[in-house]
Amino acid sequence: MTRRELLLIIQAELTKHDFDCFVDQPPSVANGGKGVVVPGCPFCKKQFCTMAQFIEHLSFDVLPLLFNRSPEWIS
Repeated sequence: MTRRELLLIIQAELTKHDFDCFVDQPPSVANGGKGVVVPGCPFCKKQFCTMAQFIEHLSFDVLPLLFNRSPEWIS
C-alpha cells in the first residue's frame, strides 16, 4: 500500500467523525422519549463539550483503531 492510499483511507475515516450534537438514548423528548440532545461525535455516540476533547477523541480513539486494523499499512 502506498502512502497516498493510506492517506486516503485515513482521511475517509476521519471525515466520519464530527463535533456536532446527537440524541442520547433515543427517541428525543420532542418525539415522546427520554433522550436528550448532547454535544459530541454522532458517529461514535461519544459525548464531549470542547474542541480539545474532540481532538483527543480523534487522537486517542480513532487513529489507534485505524493503525491497529491493518498492520500491513505501516511499512
